[in-house]
Amino acid sequence: MSRSVVVKGIGVVSALGASATAFRDGLLEGRTGIRPLERFDVRSCRTQAAAPIVDIDAARWITPMKLRRLDVTARYAFIAARQACDDAGYVTSDGPNDQAGIIFGTFSAGGEATSEYLDALHRGGPSGAPALLFSSTVGNAAASFTGLELGFRGPNVTVSQKEASGLTAVTQAVDLLRDSRAATMIAGGVDAIFEVFFTVHDRFAVMAPGDGEAAPSRPFDAHRSGFVLGEGGFALFLERELAVSTPTYGRILGVGTAGASVPINQWPPRPEPLVRTMRMALEDAALGPDAVNAVYASANATTTLDRVEAEALTSLFRSHRPVITSIKGAIGECGASGAASCAAALLCGGVGKVAPIAGLRNIDKACADLDIAREVRPLPGPIVLVNSFASGGSLASVVLHVQGR
Repeated sequence: MSRSVVVKGIGVVSALGASATAFRDGLLEGRTGIRPLERFDVRSCRTQAAAPIVDIDAARWITPMKLRRLDVTARYAFIAARQACDDAGYVTSDGPNDQAGIIFGTFSAGGEATSEYLDALHRGGPSGAPALLFSSTVGNAAASFTGLELGFRGPNVTVSQKEASGLTAVTQAVDLLRDSRAATMIAGGVDAIFEVFFTVHDRFAVMAPGDGEAAPSRPFDAHRSGFVLGEGGFALFLERELAVSTPTYGRILGVGTAGASVPINQWPPRPEPLVRTMRMALEDAALGPDAVNAVYASANATTTLDRVEAEALTSLFRSHRPVITSIKGAIGECGASGAASCAAALLCGGVGKVAPIAGLRNIDKACADLDIAREVRPLPGPIVLVNSFASGGSLASVVLHVQGR
């Protein structure tokens, strides 16, 4: 039985647009969704930029009565999942499906609703706490709502591994499909920017300073100064590979997850755990490093992570030079970014290209032996490695075989 999993549909809600096509085209054009943040008052903040979603009509996808009781993450998750179903040709009106499941990774789901609910509770007592918010205060609300609406009655899982959440969700969906725990899975990531989440990051001074006008998030740049928060929903419609050939974006050949022993909230300081995770994914795919044609890196413009990942990639590939990129100069960093990188690799690879690193100006000397994509590049071959490494030490890698549609 094949261990490969096929990607039949993709759904995207991003700072570059609320469709897979807009997302792909924005990446290939080198555009960035990073801009001054206007959702709440950031005038007293060190960082005043983010990669927010600014133009989406949720009512196209969700009825007004249901919208009233959904937080932002549930909206993003459902829209991305529904897009992925439509893209795959899956008909949700056929009725409930016990063999179809949902798994989303998230860093922030439940946080905004909890913040608002507790604020109202403390200000007005029990009678002042809005009952409509309560169901959104749990982290699995987005995945649960999506499963209920689509009639997916198989596994329903929420993963929270900070910045690695979205890609970790993809790896776990692959395991569920391989083990025949489900026949169909929607997997990906969802996150939203809200005031408490943003200002806590700002207080720790981990984000790039500035207002976003100068594209402050520059992965692998010698003068990088920190990541920029992003948000969105990214969903892959996955099935076990069957003997019957059907149109797909490609296959997931191998997955790997591991951990690095680091203090809380710090990035892995050594390359060895990252190398081990990438090797696990390649071994799972029965491939060697020389088979890799492109890498969608986890690099997010933080001083430590970009340097350590560059060292890890140099160690893994040695004299082999796949094209290396990162999409976080375009959409920022969040718990959904690993799933976004998977979607980007498949969408851009489907037209034979590798997206450039938005905002990159001066390549860091740690990347001297790497082929870094400063502009859009041809995809040299179908094998793509996707990385997502989190502060705190969660690590995930996925190996894709990309094909045009």
